[in-house]
Amino acid sequence: MGVYSTKISAPKGNSGMTSVSSHNDDTTVKFPDIGFDFLYNGVNCRTTINISGNSWIGLTGANEQLKINRRDAGADNIYYAKETINDKPTFRIRWEGHQSYSTWGILDLVWELILFNDGAMVLVIEKIPNTGTNSFENPTLGTTNLTLENNKSYAFIPQQDQGKAYTVQEGSYIQTNIKYLMVDGNDIKHWETISLSYVKISELPLTADKFQTYGDDIYHKERTGITSPSPSLKIWSSLAEMPTPKVTQTIKPKPIIVSMKDDIPFSEAYIKDIMNAVVTLDNTGNGIIVFIVSTDSGGSWKAWNGSSWVLVDITNMQDAKSKGMSVAVLQGITEAQWTSLGLSSKKIKFAWYMEVVASTDVLKLKQIRVNYNTN
Repeated sequence: MGVYSTKISAPKGNSGMTSVSSHNDDTTVKFPDIGFDFLYNGVNCRTTINISGNSWIGLTGANEQLKINRRDAGADNIYYAKETINDKPTFRIRWEGHQSYSTWGILDLVWELILFNDGAMVLVIEKIPNTGTNSFENPTLGTTNLTLENNKSYAFIPQQDQGKAYTVQEGSYIQTNIKYLMVDGNDIKHWETISLSYVKISELPLTADKFQTYGDDIYHKERTGITSPSPSLKIWSSLAEMPTPKVTQTIKPKPIIVSMKDDIPFSEAYIKDIMNAVVTLDNTGNGIIVFIVSTDSGGSWKAWNGSSWVLVDITNMQDAKSKGMSVAVLQGITEAQWTSLGLSSKKIKFAWYMEVVASTDVLKLKQIRVNYNTN
């Protein structure tokens, strides 16, 4: 694991590197085994990385997935080197050339790309004329357009497993020996892979020995085994100085069944029966909402299944979810079908099951309106 830093990485130059191509106009060449597994969009790119004289990288083959001033350019020299940073293996690529294939020997486009064994990358720009396309095919997010400048570096850090959903920021990336522990009240806990939960290893205080003996190589977002409402994630590193890691926790609400507090009465003599029901809500994404109804103040609940009213167990989350009526079904119930529910009590109550599938879903019920048929 590593952390993002605002510090700009400087190019290392070609000293000691191995040449893989020279005087390359439009040719695509393949790098040898980089020496470690590198996952991009779920693909292990250990032996599939290509580079072109037109200034692009194909991580999974001859696909233009990272474009650095991509145009009809020319590479005077392309190099690679297997290196280590903080005892971790890296693979560094260096491209030296020019924006136009006709200007050999005039180096106005020079860059380096460092690959880390956790899927992160750092692009170091030495020179760039910005006369071509700068972009990155970002798995799950689509094309990310890049703004690149001379003497700057850019960190590409995956936010999802297997090299997906990269953040791209000006700066660098530090991969080092980082360990994580969780402080739960007065207890120190680490993630146990057997029970898939946080397990107590000792009580406070924290020491470097505890991190080195029990610390996790990655932090786990799960809260199984945590009892405190405000646990603290603790981080240790062998580095004397380390930028503060940024940990973002996104919380997705659990599914819930909500019931109206009171019945909706319609005992007025001029009201004959229910004509229809109309729902107003915001539902952006893949949120799920289904409805059930009661005519006996919540003593029993029913849903229309297309041909009849069926009983629903409101205490059973799965039963309410599977039998509940969608908005379309609820709004499509006819006057005769409402009457077949049995409305002699002259009152009705609604309940609904709500579930958001992703943290980005928006699901808000604004109103249920019941329209009546009158005498």
